[in-house]
Amino acid sequence: MVSTNNVQKKNIAILISPGFSENEVVYCLSQMRACGLPIRLVGVSNSLVHSQHGLSVKPDLALNDLTNMPPFKMVIIPGSYECVTNLLTSPDFHAQTEKSIAEGGRIAVFDSAKGALQQVPLFATHTEQILYQQRQALKPFCQELIQIATTL
Repeated sequence: MVSTNNVQKKNIAILISPGFSENEVVYCLSQMRACGLPIRLVGVSNSLVHSQHGLSVKPDLALNDLTNMPPFKMVIIPGSYECVTNLLTSPDFHAQTEKSIAEGGRIAVFDSAKGALQQVPLFATHTEQILYQQRQALKPFCQELIQIATTL
């Protein structure tokens, strides 16, 4: 388990909840870890989280574990509609995304998450701190996120 006491400046989170898109999560997580970036899987709870196609993963942290931690410099929101609607039911999701934006962090949104997020005022407003995939293929979008994360 990742220690919550060792928070690094370039701390990154991928948020997951039931129904997450495993392709986006696994690829982005593995690429960022291969680059040495401090990235964590953050779930709505500490329990196993099942993806769209049955992959089960145990998050490093739960959203409610983050209350007293500094905000993430980058928060990645993968798709699917089910995953995002599950995240949206958590008050901790809203608190963490707003906290990251307020502290100069970035929020990265995969295309498959965008539709469900449009109902949230934070995501309905255009800001340079929210990065959208905008129909890029997975690999170049992840590479862009890595490049941004190394400069935060």
